[in-house]
Amino acid sequence: MKKIRLFVLTAASLWSMTVAAQQRPNIIFIMADDLGSAELGCYGNTFNETPHLDQLAREGAQFTQAYSAAPICSPSRVGIMTGQYPARIRITDFLDNNADRYLDPAHSYTVNRALAAAGYHTGIVGKWHLDTKFDAPKGNPRQHGFDEVIGSETKYIADGDYFYPYDKINTFTTGKEGEYLTDRQCSEASDFIMRNRQSPFFLYLTFYSVHTRLDAPVALVKKYKAKFDAKYGAGKADALFEGTRHEADHLDNPYLAAMIERIDAGVGTIMETLKKAGIDRNTLVIFFSDNGGVWHLGNNGILRAGKSWLYEGGVRENLLMRWPAAIRPGTDIDTRVMATDFYPTFLELARTKNRKGNILDGKSILPLMRGQKMEAREPFFWHYPSETGKWVNRMCSAVRDGDYKLLYFYKAQRTELYDLKNDPSEQSDLADRMPAKRGELKKKLDQWLKAVHAETPDVNARKKKKK
Repeated sequence: MKKIRLFVLTAASLWSMTVAAQQRPNIIFIMADDLGSAELGCYGNTFNETPHLDQLAREGAQFTQAYSAAPICSPSRVGIMTGQYPARIRITDFLDNNADRYLDPAHSYTVNRALAAAGYHTGIVGKWHLDTKFDAPKGNPRQHGFDEVIGSETKYIADGDYFYPYDKINTFTTGKEGEYLTDRQCSEASDFIMRNRQSPFFLYLTFYSVHTRLDAPVALVKKYKAKFDAKYGAGKADALFEGTRHEADHLDNPYLAAMIERIDAGVGTIMETLKKAGIDRNTLVIFFSDNGGVWHLGNNGILRAGKSWLYEGGVRENLLMRWPAAIRPGTDIDTRVMATDFYPTFLELARTKNRKGNILDGKSILPLMRGQKMEAREPFFWHYPSETGKWVNRMCSAVRDGDYKLLYFYKAQRTELYDLKNDPSEQSDLADRMPAKRGELKKKLDQWLKAVHAETPDVNARKKKKK
């Protein structure tokens, strides 16, 4: 009798998932800024406290080989918004105040526009960073068709603006002294959910945290300082982190941990809001990072380097997904995926087709989310000419095909080859030992660079800049 009852319950559960999955889900895409791949508890961190994100992983899918489209902010966002490699659009570095580039609405059909055409209400809460001409913008979120634009930057915000009154974000009409920006973003996101719970919506919640400069509420920082001192010795936290920008070459940073905890708490608030609104089961919640952690202070675990490098630490990211209607709890996905995959995945979820003539470099990963297998993935490509930062030693292009990854550094004219299955830390360069594989991947990389009309990096850029 117990076996029969269990079978009936299991069958009913599967039927419920199938029915719910046939409905078009709401989509909430949550993105952290510069979050290292080993900062969350579910990815092995024992200093930071991320109970809500850990719960998200338990209740949904956790990816172990998810990649951003670039090792730095603006181009990584291009990959998400357009489904295209940033090299196609020629935004391959961060956009600063002097940038003459922007994401052009006339040439880039962003994912929110595609979803809006399919009947979704769309909103962005937070960072855009795809147009920095704030006095005369040509490619801000409103110009790209978002129905609601909340808390996006109105000045260049690279050095942070974490407490009210905000100097670089004047799209909030209210606030109170001492209000923390991450908390406000999550409050606005929750309000958006409640306002739009009756129809399908796409919410792009993009945090300014944990971008340096680091800053967080005092009480929370004190909590992590005490935790740091208990682990490393009394007074060590103040000695290390009360210098400029609260940075130090240490994996456990009280300011960074406090910022991550506020992100985590906000995710918890959003999950509670979904339950309150009665739309929890058929809402896809995604958590991702735009690129790896800053290499000298972020925790990228065993991965090499970090932000602005094409080694794994710069481009391999956290990726969590929760969608009770279709994703089984505790799903681990080791298949490699790319940020350009989000666009075609969302199109399939919305049951709409790609606009004719719109190039998409990604593929829908909906089969993986449903526990199915995908065909062998095509090579992944990256191009980082560092046209803004002009970091000549980091000017690089890379390709991953299967388990092998090749990097070509322009200044040194050096090719490196790694077997990521056996060497995820990229410590053993196989380029000289496997010349045939090196030649094969270099040919594929060169063909791709030509196909997307990638710009050739200027390895003399720094010298010219100094002059």
